[in-house]
Amino acid sequence: MDTNLSIDQGLAVASESAPQISGEEFFRIEGVYTGLGAPIAGGDVDRWLLVDGPQIDSEVELFDELCWRLLGDGVPLWRASLHIGTLHPQIRGIGARWWRDRKVIEDYRILHGSEATDEYRLSPIRTTIERGTPVRRRLDGPIPEFPLLERIRKAGGTDYFALPLNRTFRRFPTVAWATDRPGGFSDADIAKLEAINPALAAIAETRAVRRISGNLLDTYLGPQAGRRILAGQIFRAQGERLRAVIMMTDMRDFTGLSDRFAGEDVIELLDDYFDAMVSPIEQNKGEVLKFIGDGVLAIFPAEDDEDFAPSSLRALEAAIEGLRQLAAINQGRRERELPELRTGIGLHLGEVIYGNVGASDRLDFTVIGPAVNLSSRIEGLTKRLLRPLLTSSAFAEICPRPLVSLGLHPVRGLFEPVEVFGLPD
Repeated sequence: MDTNLSIDQGLAVASESAPQISGEEFFRIEGVYTGLGAPIAGGDVDRWLLVDGPQIDSEVELFDELCWRLLGDGVPLWRASLHIGTLHPQIRGIGARWWRDRKVIEDYRILHGSEATDEYRLSPIRTTIERGTPVRRRLDGPIPEFPLLERIRKAGGTDYFALPLNRTFRRFPTVAWATDRPGGFSDADIAKLEAINPALAAIAETRAVRRISGNLLDTYLGPQAGRRILAGQIFRAQGERLRAVIMMTDMRDFTGLSDRFAGEDVIELLDDYFDAMVSPIEQNKGEVLKFIGDGVLAIFPAEDDEDFAPSSLRALEAAIEGLRQLAAINQGRRERELPELRTGIGLHLGEVIYGNVGASDRLDFTVIGPAVNLSSRIEGLTKRLLRPLLTSSAFAEICPRPLVSLGLHPVRGLFEPVEVFGLPD
């Protein structure tokens, strides 16, 4: 499930103001979607899961159809939820929550820190998630020890049944079923839900591993590089020619700061610095390829090989916004009597090789070429010229925003000096 989820087989966006009864404050709803809306007869739900389930790209769509098929097979579902853990620096897990009467399904994210909340500690599926213990509770009287079940009961629920799926990364994905039929689930209903659980567990496990692989590649390599690697671009010397704007940044006096502060404080200031630099890059359609110590290498691919103007404008705006955010961080650091963070940014454009380099069994997905080298040299000139941002003449010629020449300057590795440009004073 992507955060900008697009459902293309029977699900359409519904109102996000649908009434809630859960009160589960530790998760964030990404979207509310109209479901298929009618029971699907045919039986053999577990076979459908294994044969047709892998062909359905969206977990939300898969779970919606599963619930309507169970209804068509006679299971009196009213509410259902699917929780799957993941590895992500911001998100602890993902999930889908289905409602029969509303004919909607919700796509949500469980945030880190949720395990410390009362909502999680008092959740009926906490033992299912942590120890793989099934939970069955008939909702025929007050249940003060489980606030969620009490809310479900007051809304009309009569029975609740949660099952663990295959364990992944120390936790169990969990599916929870609820009914509003008087008397709750029958023994035959429970048997059907238990019968499909192995098939659902197999599908959920495969999808969880695939999602985690994508999350980790996006987090450590960036989304563009991650997609290329998952598509099979994994061989050394395999790459493509790409025309792009290259950005190099470097924090000033990082060595001195490292010597003066404890390791934890150094990590904190690095995180502050990278937050200021990286978020504007991503917001302007750039991609961070790597952190080089206290530096950043990023690219802004040209959408048209013959027109660098849009990507140069995005790169310049990212650099300016990064400096603005760094200034805001420094305001807070001054108030705490901490040294300010300073940076140098170099911008250049040209053709690069985008792909794998490295040893036979240890590769790096990056960009190489003379354009990358020159952007690094231009960034180095920011120290000498006491400017936080410099560009090449090639960049200044293409960029729609006015830049001023700062003259010709020698750079290491080149016989001829290069002309560099900066922002108007």
